[in-house]
Amino acid sequence: MLAAINAHYAHVAFGLRRLQAHLGCYQENTQLLEFTLQQSAHEIAEAILARKPRLVGLSLYIWNIEIATAVAAVIRAVSPETVLVCGGPEMTGDPARSPVAPFADYIIRGEGEEAFLTLVHTLLQGHVPPDKIIDASPPDLSLLADPYPLYTEQDIAHRVIYVEASRGCPHRCAFCLSGAFPCLRYFPLHAFLHSMSRLLDRGARRFKFIDRTFNVDLNRMHTILRFFRERPEIEQLHLHFEIMPDHLPPDTLALLASFPHDALHLETGVQSVNPDIQKAIRRYQRIEPSLENLHWLRTHTGCQLHADLIFGLPGESIDSFAEGFNRLVALDVQELQLGLLKNLPGTPLGALSSPDTVYDTNPPYELLQNEHYSFDALQRMKRFAKYFDLLHNHGNFPESLALLRQLPPSPFHVFEALTEQIWEQEGKTYGIPLVKMAEHLHTFLCACLPDRKSTVSAVIEKDFRRFKGRRDRLPFLTGNSA
Repeated sequence: MLAAINAHYAHVAFGLRRLQAHLGCYQENTQLLEFTLQQSAHEIAEAILARKPRLVGLSLYIWNIEIATAVAAVIRAVSPETVLVCGGPEMTGDPARSPVAPFADYIIRGEGEEAFLTLVHTLLQGHVPPDKIIDASPPDLSLLADPYPLYTEQDIAHRVIYVEASRGCPHRCAFCLSGAFPCLRYFPLHAFLHSMSRLLDRGARRFKFIDRTFNVDLNRMHTILRFFRERPEIEQLHLHFEIMPDHLPPDTLALLASFPHDALHLETGVQSVNPDIQKAIRRYQRIEPSLENLHWLRTHTGCQLHADLIFGLPGESIDSFAEGFNRLVALDVQELQLGLLKNLPGTPLGALSSPDTVYDTNPPYELLQNEHYSFDALQRMKRFAKYFDLLHNHGNFPESLALLRQLPPSPFHVFEALTEQIWEQEGKTYGIPLVKMAEHLHTFLCACLPDRKSTVSAVIEKDFRRFKGRRDRLPFLTGNSA
């Protein structure tokens, strides 16, 4: 049995489908069960053990390691004869120190298709592998079995379909696990496109490419994009890619612009706009071309843009981070994800950090303090990121936030003040009704723009009503009739 604990139902355990597809003669006797973080460890363990599996493979990530460990503990206590195999990104660094290690019979580190097949075969033949931790060599991608037929009709109808055209990353970023294994390889293009065609014929419309850098090879990128653009279903498609924003020549930009509005979702890891910081973390990306290309995409295409910034990077001050935030906000990208630096096991980040840097040793291994950020300052930044995500990234208040961005001294400092105001009144970053967030935004903007209160009220209500089905009253608006 293969078991996954996904963040949400819409997500799928693509890695486990890879494993299942590659099991050969053992595939027909293998079940794949998927759960979500909303379920309890006991519920998950109950569902797994009800099938009476001889072997259970668990896929572990930074965001599910806690509940997965609890599930593993229950399985080991209740069914000690069940062989428990753990793998996934969370097993990349030092798996022996992982909280799940005491409950696992075997741990596979690396790309697991071949290693898992060998392990299953060995165990079913009655043999005992000599080592608990199995280091898997990168497989020949041309020899891997096709996982895409394992997507069910329900998956295709209701979930995002994960696909991969390549593995590895050309970057060597110190904070990223992808940089720890610099081995960029490609799946055979003809076979990949054939699989995509079959998925489209079955009704798949939402695709998420998990390639770390989709546009490394521009010729391959263009071939794949043209394949989708020429499909009759193009108006219904939603395609997600992660790209390098500084590697977009004019013909690539023109090709991206040829897609229908909202068909493409482009994720870009900017991380920092400070060249010294990028050098320190071994991320070699041209900043100005990146921002210029993002601006062009925002103004000349219908692409949805997602950019990432990390706060707490070695050597980067709050002022330096604020500059990056302000420059990306000025581009009006639809999503700006702000993330706290994490010292993932298996990355060289710890060795590059200053002596006074402290990381949490428990998942998700977040920075606790360094020479530029006290613990309190990082907590404030985490609240900043949470509120910004709710107000901006979810698309709830676009015109209201446009007013906010115009306020002095800068978008960062203004939003920081708004963040602290919300925190003082709420004391939490979750479970705040959208009506209440609208009220906080209204109060703040009215205080900053006392001569434009009627404009603020009109903009707030327009934003709140932009999504169908919102019928809540907004009693804080003077003369509100809704």
